[in-house]
Formats: sequence, C-alpha cells, structure tokens
Amino acid sequence: MATASKRITRKQLRQPDWFQVSTENALEYFNRHKTLVFAALAGLLLLAGAIWGWQIFKQRQNVAAAQEFTKAMELYQGDKHQEAIAAFENVKDYRWSRYSVLAHLYLANSYLATNDLDRAISEAQRSLAATRPNSLYRQIALIALATAEERKNQCKDAIGHYREAQNIAAALQNRAILGKARCAEQLGDTETALAAYKEYLKDNPGSPFAVKVAELESKGTAAPASK
Repeated sequence: MATASKRITRKQLRQPDWFQVSTENALEYFNRHKTLVFAALAGLLLLAGAIWGWQIFKQRQNVAAAQEFTKAMELYQGDKHQEAIAAFENVKDYRWSRYSVLAHLYLANSYLATNDLDRAISEAQRSLAATRPNSLYRQIALIALATAEERKNQCKDAIGHYREAQNIAAALQNRAILGKARCAEQLGDTETALAAYKEYLKDNPGSPFAVKVAELESKGTAAPASK
C-alpha cells in the first residue's frame, strides 16, 4: 500500500535552506573578523613553509652524510682506522641525518681498533642514547662499550652491558655470552663463567669452548670442601 508523501507547506518553502544560512553566517563572520582570519591563514602558510623547508634540509643532510659515510666505510673496511675516525667525525657533523648514529657506532669500533678505550666508551655511550631498545644497533653499541670496559679491567660494568646485549634477540647474542663468560672468569666467578660457556655451547656444540667448560668443571671438583 503506497503511503502519502509528507506535504511541504508554503511557509517551509519560503524559509532559506541550510546551505544558504551557512554561507551567510560564514560571510558575516569573515566580515567581522577579517584581521583574525588573515592572521590564521598567514600562520598556516608559515607553518607549511617551515615544514617543507625542514624536509628539504633533512633530505640534503642525508644525501651529503651518505656520501661521507661511504668514504668512511671504505677506510674502515680497509683497516685504515685512523683515517676512518676522521671520516666518521665528518659524518657526525650531519647530526640531523640518519647516518649520525651509525657514525657513533663505527667510531666506537674504530677507537677500539686503535686501543683508544676512553673515546671508544664515550662514542658507545652516545650511540646508546640514540638507539632504540631491542635493536641490533643498540646491541652493537652495548658490545662495543662492554669490550672497552673489559680491556680496561672494568669487568663488573662489562658483565652488565654484555648481559644487556645478550637479552636483545639479534645477531650478536653469542658474542655477548662469551664476553660475559670471559669477564666472570677474570673476576673469579667460576659459577657465572661456567653457566655462560655452557649456554654458548647449546647453540655451538662443536666449539673448542667445550674444553674450557671441562677445565672449569675440574677446578670446581678439585676445590677443597669448606669446613
């Protein structure tokens, strides 16, 4: 059964529609607040220009930093560590580029290669401040820091950083485990060293470190019983 359509009265037809009302209100607001409207538009244009300029600046930084980083890596891979240090320092100057953090990482390892341990520690710490948690870059920085500390006989600090690197599920976990084992052994903590070497052997059953495990176990067996 068809339903009767709602009848529109003449009074309703004479009333302005929503589009007309909205347009008139907008024009009225504009006429009353011209200064404010123009100021807001100018602010938006300035903001858009600033964002565009910042993006262009970052892009140029990345392009220039990439070129410098390539040169530095060639020196680093050629074991020319002193020259690589100077080259990576140039990369660091592009602090807003994504290569700056990498420069700190490779500087830490370059200083390790030249046995400049204090600077290696400094660069590794800067890397830690700029890397994301649980990332490979953070793991690399932690191992560089721990390695420098180990060489300076600061094994307590080194064990903490090796342990933190080990907890990151990335490529250098085994290296972190071995570092922790070495440092524990240097501190005379046979229990921790033995546990770490055994943990390493789980993933590397044919490793020569099986001899180290046997050696530490024999020491524990030969130790005199406490009275």
